[in-house]
Amino acid sequence: MLKIDHISKVFNKGTVNEKQALYDISLNVAKGDFISIIGSNGAGKSTLLNAISGVFPVDEGSIVLDGIDITDMAEHKRSTMIGRLFQDPMKGSAPSMSIEDNLYLASGNNGWFAKITAKDKKEFRERLSLLNMGLEDRMKNPVGLLSGGQRQALTLLMATYHIPKLLLLDEHTAALDPATAEKVLDITKKVVSENNITCLMITHNMQSALELGNRTIMMNDGRIIYDVSGEERTHTTVADLLNLFKEKAGENLTNDRMLLS
Repeated sequence: MLKIDHISKVFNKGTVNEKQALYDISLNVAKGDFISIIGSNGAGKSTLLNAISGVFPVDEGSIVLDGIDITDMAEHKRSTMIGRLFQDPMKGSAPSMSIEDNLYLASGNNGWFAKITAKDKKEFRERLSLLNMGLEDRMKNPVGLLSGGQRQALTLLMATYHIPKLLLLDEHTAALDPATAEKVLDITKKVVSENNITCLMITHNMQSALELGNRTIMMNDGRIIYDVSGEERTHTTVADLLNLFKEKAGENLTNDRMLLS
């Protein structure tokens, strides 16, 4: 489904601020894989998702999605195949527009000036009701009035309105309180599982990284240093991850958010 072949990325090349953000990364993702990605601050996690989604071009290597070489494809063209959620609940939707208008844009029906029909509204209500957040009764409300958890759930619905070939989740629950984060994660698991969506999810919660999905990847200093799945993953503990990080990175993990989660 997704084949990343020896990609590298250097920012500010040739200056005093030069930073090698990705080092020769290769990754094969099968259709239906739900991969959790963990790592310390600056490990390259978000940079990897940015490279996949086309925020910037990679310096070396290739990225192939479902048989299509997207290495040099523009970001807006990749967005027709890739859904993405960010840590900031304010991203991913138009806050001044209503819930139904946001869903209408996500549905891609008939463009900006077409009228939302009764059939559209019925479908929006049905889809919103599946979130179990009461949004189906607030479709005329501006999205900017919603809570962070409600916005993230709505953005997830928008990003998967037409099932993407790939879903990228960049710590999409990190800014939420624990109870709300758990609810959004439950919705995420349901949406991904029921639609067999191939998904890469960055998380700071190491326990969640071992429980969600079918595979866990650990990154450090722009490299993938550990990749575990199957029976080995089932028996891996958070303590094991900390020891593995020290063994492979040569230092202790110092991300407080991860250690306290």
